Amino acid sequence: MLRSTTGPWVLPAATELPVMGAMSMRERAARSERDGVRILPIAGAPVLPMPEHVRRAVAEAMTRPDPRDTRGVPELRAAIAADLEREHGLRIDPERRLLITHGAMQGLAIVLRTVLAPGDEVIVPTPTFFFDGTIREAGATPAFVPSRESEGWAIDLAGLEAAVTSRSRAILLCNPNNPTGYLPDAETIAAVVDIAARHGLLVISDDSWQHFTFDGHRYHPVEVLADRWPHMVTVTSLSKGYAFGSWRVGYVLAPPHIIDALECRFQWESAWCGVVPQRAAVAALTGPRDWLDPTLAAYQARRDLVWDGVVASGLGEPVRPTGGAFMLVDCSRLGDTPEEIDRVLLRNGIAAVRGGDMHAPGTHVRINFGSDEQLLKELVGGLAQAVRESAGTQL
Repeated sequence: MLRSTTGPWVLPAATELPVMGAMSMRERAARSERDGVRILPIAGAPVLPMPEHVRRAVAEAMTRPDPRDTRGVPELRAAIAADLEREHGLRIDPERRLLITHGAMQGLAIVLRTVLAPGDEVIVPTPTFFFDGTIREAGATPAFVPSRESEGWAIDLAGLEAAVTSRSRAILLCNPNNPTGYLPDAETIAAVVDIAARHGLLVISDDSWQHFTFDGHRYHPVEVLADRWPHMVTVTSLSKGYAFGSWRVGYVLAPPHIIDALECRFQWESAWCGVVPQRAAVAALTGPRDWLDPTLAAYQARRDLVWDGVVASGLGEPVRPTGGAFMLVDCSRLGDTPEEIDRVLLRNGIAAVRGGDMHAPGTHVRINFGSDEQLLKELVGGLAQAVRESAGTQL
């Protein structure tokens, strides 16, 4: 029986998802630009021209047949395994434990749809990245555990354990955290893994910003604790640490039986990832890093420039991020509602993700600091002007 003969096809209610917060921000920014406002092109991840050795790999890949390997070309999986051993001492079998995906978001989506069943719950420390829709698409329900700004947005370990119910299936982390820039230390990661072990939960960690750490702090992957609790999955992206946003390459690291199940699902979803971006990724992982390291090293200074500017603007002192490329800023001085705050920021050329879209306080917004120094100076100038406007002292 047809649902409609005159109007658009009626979608089932289960397919209805809200627009993701980052995309909603882009839509609002585009409307402001149409009204004549110059929106600052502030980035999070680095945007860099590809170096010659990556370009050569791409040109060569375009002349060779695609092996159509669902798990990803062996050379890329081997390069990832070598990188994990070099950086973290992890010995990973690239044949049995890695799957290449179209970025971390697709990796997380197929993981959740593979390991979860309808009615399951996923415990998620917040604020956090846009995980809601992916969890709900898997038929599960997120159980959010808020962190406190007064505690540096650290994971509430007691709250995490208190959130466990008979329906709990997994704990989902963002390490380093997007949007707060909180980087959990080794003791915190161990405590999360211990909670999972006590309750038989899978630990899933999105580690896409792992290459961005500051002030001598180190990123600690959950995988280093696999000997005390092996039921862990890591999803990550090359978009951030390798400036590969245009290529959409990521991977999943998981126990062999989970990778086997993911491979079958991926065959039906995408069959395989294209060989050209994979060959580009091999070159980036195995080649020289002189095109990349100076930019990554500059992020701490960029963080400090923006943090100092936020404080000087009169918005108060946000938690200083120890990882990532963003900070969560209290903008309550700019308005009484998220909508008012957003309008003031957009009038001053600043497009920011609203805190409520990332399960942060509605008074807060996510500010990125991945752009060059000149743009960041314009950003903090715009913040200062927004404060003056809101105080009724526009100059």
